[in-house]
Amino acid sequence: MNNPSFKELSEISSSRYEICMMAAKRARRIVNGSDLLTKEVEDKPVTQALHEIMEGKVEKND
Repeated sequence: MNNPSFKELSEISSSRYEICMMAAKRARRIVNGSDLLTKEVEDKPVTQALHEIMEGKVEKND
């Protein structure tokens, strides 16, 4: 899967800052050993986090 564009991510939130914080928090949890929420496994934690966000597995308040 390709990295999602901001146009796709803007459907989740119109705030770039909020999307960035969601991805950063989730990536930090992945690095610290959290289980992955999707079947697709990416090499980089931020990319993995973005895919999980796009699939609706990560909430805004997590």
